[in-house]
Amino acid sequence: MTRVGNYFFNNFRREFQSMQNKLIDIIKRVGPHLLFWAGVVSVYYRNAQIREWTEHFWEYMGWVLPVDIAAVYFAAYLLIPFFLLRKRYTTFLILFLISNAFFVLLENGIYHFVVNPYMEKGYDLPFFYLPRIWSIILGMDVYVFLFCGIQLYRYWVRDQKKQSELIQQSLSSELALLRSQINPHFLFNTLNNIDLLVFKDQQKASDSIVKLSEIMRYMLYEANTESVPLYKEVQYLESMVDLIRLRVKDPNFIQFEVNGNPQGKMIPPMLLVPFVENAYKHGKKTGKAPGISIKLDIGKQYYQLYVFNRKDTGHVEAKDLTGGIGLNNVKRRLDLLYPDQYELVINDELQSFEVSLRLPIGQRMSEAKTVALPPKTT
Repeated sequence: MTRVGNYFFNNFRREFQSMQNKLIDIIKRVGPHLLFWAGVVSVYYRNAQIREWTEHFWEYMGWVLPVDIAAVYFAAYLLIPFFLLRKRYTTFLILFLISNAFFVLLENGIYHFVVNPYMEKGYDLPFFYLPRIWSIILGMDVYVFLFCGIQLYRYWVRDQKKQSELIQQSLSSELALLRSQINPHFLFNTLNNIDLLVFKDQQKASDSIVKLSEIMRYMLYEANTESVPLYKEVQYLESMVDLIRLRVKDPNFIQFEVNGNPQGKMIPPMLLVPFVENAYKHGKKTGKAPGISIKLDIGKQYYQLYVFNRKDTGHVEAKDLTGGIGLNNVKRRLDLLYPDQYELVINDELQSFEVSLRLPIGQRMSEAKTVALPPKTT
């Protein structure tokens, strides 16, 4: 019996909650309309009191109020959504004037044939009595414009919300696309590196594959989120630099330095990679060490990335011929993730290339600026 009782009790509770939710939904939908028309009736009643004519008020409302309701809802739920919001302004204006004239004449007929003869005995006015018609137009159109104004505001709020959601979805999709572009971009470059090492140094090629597997594990399983712990991003950069060092004769040719504590801080994944990758791809691979300097300073409020490389002016990578995505990609990501909140300084000289990037820590609402220095001439 207990199980049966619990079964019926749970069913009754679910049904009751369902009915309660439906009732709340009805109140939310109908309540504003009832409140609006209660206000209209109160205005009519106040006018009747001023004219000392309340004896037949509710009978009078039974004739006049339905015409006002029809005029208001015809404009708000037919003319506005099907003509005004679709930018068919001429058709909207013509139909509004025609419908307005129809409802005014209808209400005027009620006054002339019902109200005046039976409720206001002694009044003998012509059908087209202009003061009465102007009074009807003024009263009816006030309610029409007021309700339609509220409706237009609701449409505007709804459209703004939809537009905001679409923009957010678009930004999220673009960020996901930009992140996905980074991964194959680096993968293709690394595979080209390994292909060159296979015939020159098999041990280095093997070490490169191990490092690449560590990098791929990070990209596949940890970098597909909006943000990652900074220490993991630093580990990724270290593995990347170690992988690059396998291709140069002097390990000290590439200098990588991290100052500060990365623990407890977050950063968008793969954001700093293109700067490091760009330094190696377009940097000079021989000469006095360090040829490439990478420095990451972690402060209390900002990250500061500094990358320097000497240019290899006599060599043009295939990436440049195929429309690579490196720095343009990361600039776009910075604009999306930190709009007007980051500082990017690019110093493109004849023999060297420097990048300085400053990002806020743990927030995206700090004030910053973007600075791009033009190439210097010698």
